[in-house]
Amino acid sequence: MHENTLRQLKKEKLIADTGGGLKTTARWQAAVLRAVTELMGNPITASEDSQDLRIAFAKALHGIYGDRVSEEEMTDMLLAMLQLETESLQPTH
Repeated sequence: MHENTLRQLKKEKLIADTGGGLKTTARWQAAVLRAVTELMGNPITASEDSQDLRIAFAKALHGIYGDRVSEEEMTDMLLAMLQLETESLQPTH
């Protein structure tokens, strides 16, 4: 992950260093929940074929940043958040 991307995500309080590594925050989880709720309320995006966590993550990030960041920055943030969430699901032993 790019250091600048992580710094930006920390600044916005979307991730935090917990001593055991980087973790997503309640602020991030709430943003994703809002995005999922909105997506599930739309018959087109609520269909089983449209359920992809990347879409909810992108929507959550866009809700936070809007057009204040470039597409490249948004992509880097999306990939970083996906990696952090995926890593958090891995067994620790």
